[in-house]
Amino acid sequence: MLNRNTDIAGGAPPAAMTGTPAPGRARGRLPVAALVALACWAAALGALLLIFQAGHPVQGHLVHSDALYLPVLFDDVLTRGGSLSDWYLTPAPYFFPDMLVYLPAWLGGNSAFQQTLLFALLQAVLASGALYFLARQALPRERMPAAALLAIVFVWLGLHADDPFVRLFSSAHHYGAFIVALVLAALWLGRDAGRGALTGKAGAAALAALGLLTTLSDALFLVQAVLPLLAAALLYRHDAPQASSPRRALLLLFLPALLGMLSYKLVVAHPTRYSSRLGLSRLTDNLAELGKIGATLFGERPLLAATVALVLALGMVCIGAALRKRPLPGLTRPLQLLAAFATLSCAATLAVMLLSTTVLPVARYLISALSLPLIAGVFALAHLLGQHFRYPGVALCLVFTGLLAADAWKARAQDDSASYYYTERIACVDRVLAAAAARHGIAQYWDAKHLQGLSRSQLTLAQYTPELEPMKWITSERFFRPAYDFAIIANGAAGEFRLPVARLIAFNGEPAQTAQCGDLTVLVYATGTLRVPAAAPGK
Repeated sequence: MLNRNTDIAGGAPPAAMTGTPAPGRARGRLPVAALVALACWAAALGALLLIFQAGHPVQGHLVHSDALYLPVLFDDVLTRGGSLSDWYLTPAPYFFPDMLVYLPAWLGGNSAFQQTLLFALLQAVLASGALYFLARQALPRERMPAAALLAIVFVWLGLHADDPFVRLFSSAHHYGAFIVALVLAALWLGRDAGRGALTGKAGAAALAALGLLTTLSDALFLVQAVLPLLAAALLYRHDAPQASSPRRALLLLFLPALLGMLSYKLVVAHPTRYSSRLGLSRLTDNLAELGKIGATLFGERPLLAATVALVLALGMVCIGAALRKRPLPGLTRPLQLLAAFATLSCAATLAVMLLSTTVLPVARYLISALSLPLIAGVFALAHLLGQHFRYPGVALCLVFTGLLAADAWKARAQDDSASYYYTERIACVDRVLAAAAARHGIAQYWDAKHLQGLSRSQLTLAQYTPELEPMKWITSERFFRPAYDFAIIANGAAGEFRLPVARLIAFNGEPAQTAQCGDLTVLVYATGTLRVPAAAPGK
């Protein structure tokens, strides 16, 4: 059996395998290719900033009720005297890293637009840093071109490929957990290779803390990162140092994540996490939903589909080689382990989505399943091409940066961000309610956080169902009151969400004022006189 630190001929590892600087290159000096790649990445972020400021349609993903979860929560807790214990949080509460990342965005922005823009840029920067950290552990050379290329491509995919790649710009939609998965994999690869501080107590503590905090914050992390990485580590347990032995893998990966899962009900005042049930009863329906997601994502992008399929096939080959305890010629152990991790993560995610009987498959659950194979594929290509990767790598960086610059040029002619963040519809509601000094009202789910988060009048909106029952879902119990000042009726909403205007008027009498703001009807009553009738019996 070949040692993982020898080449195929059995001699000493070359510089490309050990990370030793190539002869003639000054230690600490970035080569030209790395500098160009870094410049492309900076230019891509600049283009992204211009695209968002111009009001790109991608912002529609950032202003719906679900996406405004953190903006409304931070506003309530940090400026309105609310408390986290008042909230019915999302099933994944996103304590870490999303809330941590959103804090500087909230502090640095004076409006929901500025805050979501800052968050999108911060998350893109963090994702780029995680990619480079992973590249340092997986690649012996050409790390910057590979990481920069992936970072730029993910920004481009976020603007053009919709779900799940657009979640790079969204808070509280599982992308933060994916970034942590990259860091977790990098830490493990460093331990597996016996690299310095990563094998010590600090590295072990970082692994355990990431597993505990992220699984507490997003249960999908257990399926998409912890268990696949644990399985990959166990597959490659042969010739493994003590730092990455199976026992250490269980202690540092699985047990902290399990503790995070079990701690959820101790930390969250109002548990909303979905019950996890797997079975075959919804297999056909789930398969159909996944088929729709795949058709939407890959239908016009066969190259993306082929790339993901090719890397998954490579991952299967690596898994087979690991089971036979034979190294795969041409790829280093870190890259084989990474390819196996990507394939196992994709398989675990798809298996859970297919077998779930309680949660419908949605595209955002596929962030890790589709992104990890792209990362493993680019890294494998970078290794196989060696120093020659810098030419196609930098060329692709320039191409995708140019495409983003073209997007920014086109976006300049579009409406500004107000077309998403402060529409005439919202401005009309603000004018009507400001004139009546009305602040507290009711609305259906898809309008409540949307209007409260984007209004400039400090409104508070309680969510109600069509049966006029309080909808205590991703909201604060403080928003619900015995009586209100107004009701907002979404005339175009589906029946499963639209509030019954006739029943409200029958119970409260005619409103003092009725206003029409686009598709919204605003019923304004005297302050604190609008009451919500009890739900009908049996509801």
